[in-house]
Amino acid sequence: MIPRMRTINEAAVEMKTADPHTAVTPHFIRQLILDGKIPSVMAGKKYLVNLDGLQEYLANPSPAKVLQPGIRRVNER
Repeated sequence: MIPRMRTINEAAVEMKTADPHTAVTPHFIRQLILDGKIPSVMAGKKYLVNLDGLQEYLANPSPAKVLQPGIRRVNER
């Protein structure tokens, strides 16, 4: 099966079409690409997003990093 590849803006439009109230924006998709969380490839100067990979990530996101509570050490100068 050939992957459904879209530009960032096209992927955002697809998400908006599927769910008119979605909060997924082109900026959010770009951040996911830059963080390596969703599959993508460069085509010239544009990223092509694997639309199925984006939907899979949104259905099962990786857990967010939890900051440890408490006081952190500050380096002295």
